[in-house]
Amino acid sequence: MPFGLQSSNATDKRESLLSILKDVSPNTDNYFVTNLGVAPAATNTLHQWGVYNTARPTSVTGVIEGSVPSYNDLATPEKSSNYTVLLDESVRISDTQMAISTITGENPMAFQKDRALKRLKAKMEYVTINGDVVARASGVASGMAGFHNMISTNATARASGTSFTELELNDMMQNSYDQVSMEFIADLLVCPMIIKRRIATFTSNLTRNIDASDKKLDNEIRVYDSTVGQTVKIIPHKDVRTVNVDATNSLSVYALREETFKHSFLVGQEPKWQELARDGHRVNGMYKTEFTLCAFAQRASVRRTGYNNTL
Repeated sequence: MPFGLQSSNATDKRESLLSILKDVSPNTDNYFVTNLGVAPAATNTLHQWGVYNTARPTSVTGVIEGSVPSYNDLATPEKSSNYTVLLDESVRISDTQMAISTITGENPMAFQKDRALKRLKAKMEYVTINGDVVARASGVASGMAGFHNMISTNATARASGTSFTELELNDMMQNSYDQVSMEFIADLLVCPMIIKRRIATFTSNLTRNIDASDKKLDNEIRVYDSTVGQTVKIIPHKDVRTVNVDATNSLSVYALREETFKHSFLVGQEPKWQELARDGHRVNGMYKTEFTLCAFAQRASVRRTGYNNTL
């Protein structure tokens, strides 16, 4: 029977749409892009720097009275290197989309540029940890070595499924202690969240959370007082996972001396927006950067793989 007018049969209704958007994408958790120091600019795609190390003596023989000195070969600094990697994040928007009203009311180009920059930083973070060296060649994109491949002196592959224990943590710290002076022992443990949760169960030397106001992204960082006398900060990281995607019981853990690693950008290639030529009914642009990772003393850091991915 006729009712008059009900919402169910009205034809002039407008949608109910909130102009609220909560972007919870994990692309902003970029500790190293935010906190790692920046070295002087690279001037070539193959970037080099000096490294030097003198081993401690393992035996000593006294000098005969009245003798003349003997001379040994002297070491000079050696060159270490890494390739720059070129990364970009492109944006293309049609003129029609630019004219349409959106949920947030933001300009579509401004919205997409903001998200593109976040995605670019996430890419930079990923290669800083997991990057592989690829020499530049015609038609081939170069690749830089990240922490995983830069650390070679103290690199250990544990048996797949090894439990990460307090002994393992202290063994890693001793690896660093054995190779460098006390002032350069590793001071930052970077691990998957499951490893940080496991460390939280340690019953000794896990002293406190510290206020790390000088470190963006991590206001509270848990620290561990290692048995070698070095306090190490512990942070979980989304990009520290497995040696390869199929190795579910091969989690990686890094003990880094943070100050010995720095980013170096190719001259003028810090992250920046570049407008691209308009073609047809659309606008184009991209964020781009070219940079590399410098390891001024990789022997101070440690990497181990093979840890179990459960508590």
